[in-house]
Amino acid sequence: MKCEICSTNTVRVRFGNQSLCMDCYNAVMAAEFGIELPELSKTFVANDANGVKRIFEVERQIMGTAILLVARERWELGYEFAVDGELDVDQHILFKQLIEKTTRGLSETYLEKGKFPSGEPYTYVKQHHLKGVLTFDSANPEAPLVIIDGKPYTWNEVGHLLQAFEGFQVKMVMKDLADDLE
Repeated sequence: MKCEICSTNTVRVRFGNQSLCMDCYNAVMAAEFGIELPELSKTFVANDANGVKRIFEVERQIMGTAILLVARERWELGYEFAVDGELDVDQHILFKQLIEKTTRGLSETYLEKGKFPSGEPYTYVKQHHLKGVLTFDSANPEAPLVIIDGKPYTWNEVGHLLQAFEGFQVKMVMKDLADDLE
């Protein structure tokens, strides 16, 4: 479905009785709130902990009280990072913060691969610490996918990774994507 204003971009938002792409929605919201939309790069590249170049697409969303910038890895179900700021924030600084947050997030990995003496491969949680992003699993709507180190894992696969910690305590902390998870 195409945007009702520009007729070129794919619809991302239903606003009132209009179906809009994110660019047109942001233009409507910017006019409503009297803010400017400076030109921001739509993509950037950052290296992960293994030196692999990751390409991120940036999406801006103007909300009632904030501006949200989200960086999603170009391929589906990869890394995702976000920052937000007040409506009057310098959006170029916010963009720099997004790049910095992405760079920090890519600098550490949480899973390591190894091989048993038999040659069978396995994956384990490094340093007893795991971070990821929950997302919808269209193959199993009853449980989320968890994006760890830029790769999707089913809830069962995450459970398998955690079996090595049987008898350990676990603490799960849920944070908005734009918040820092320490």
